Amino acid sequence: MEAKGGTVKIVAVKIGGVALKGGRTVKVDGQLAGTPSVVFDAVAIVLSKDGCATLLGEAAAIDFVRDAFGHLKAIGFTAESKPLLDKAGITADTAVVDLGHGANAFIGPASTRQWDREAKVRTLA
Repeated sequence: MEAKGGTVKIVAVKIGGVALKGGRTVKVDGQLAGTPSVVFDAVAIVLSKDGCATLLGEAAAIDFVRDAFGHLKAIGFTAESKPLLDKAGITADTAVVDLGHGANAFIGPASTRQWDREAKVRTLA
């Protein structure tokens, strides 16, 4: 994303950082309860299986994903994070992108709003 001119921010349940496989910690830029998806142009939901299981009971995580969809954002996701999308009621479209197909598949949809989705998420005049 950065190579294409985008900015990457990490959002997690808590500000203290995120532990990755292998024990490395990544700095967090915002927490779910205070950094809604509306402030981003697109979101990528990248979770471990255990992390996703934890977030299935976290209202802020479900709202983060649901709001991203409703605000017509592109959503990238990993296979491990798919249950969170399912719980949020996200229906597949061309801008809900499985990152298992490569990050490049996400770049195009992430560069714009998904206006074709609008009729699916709200009543238009």
